[in-house]
Amino acid sequence: MQAFHLFGAAALCAGLGLFLSTAGGDGGSDPAATPPMQPPVNGHFVLVVEGDRDRLDITHASHKADPWAGIQKGLTSDWVLSIRDRSGAELQRVPLDMSKFDLDPRRKGGPIRVEGCIVRDAAVAMIANAPCVAGAASYVFLRGDDVVGTVTAARVDQLAGGGR
Repeated sequence: MQAFHLFGAAALCAGLGLFLSTAGGDGGSDPAATPPMQPPVNGHFVLVVEGDRDRLDITHASHKADPWAGIQKGLTSDWVLSIRDRSGAELQRVPLDMSKFDLDPRRKGGPIRVEGCIVRDAAVAMIANAPCVAGAASYVFLRGDDVVGTVTAARVDQLAGGGR
């Protein structure tokens, strides 16, 4: 993918992320499916997530002082960003909408697929909003029960320019 296209896609994702994070509603999902939200320390992070079906990473972060908008209403996913404390206990679970990506294992590393006006890529480049949670030590990406990436909270703070 050319740099111009990647930049355009990132800008589109950022705008979509902002729109979805500010969309109305209680931001709720099935309360039994997610642990109760911990009180935010100071706002939320806007995270740039990149990788593929087997490895996700946070490559950029921006700290925002305004409160996290919560989970998009009705969003459920096997793909999750799990915010954990030093002992590995989950503090917050944020489902990730990966429906726009071609995550079929047979197409990993393959070319972009175009279906009408829908473009699907096996490479993941997306924006995710996550709360700043007291006691966070790591951000763990899960596909079902499989860990597909881990980033320390210190690294997220560093990417955000000092963060919280």
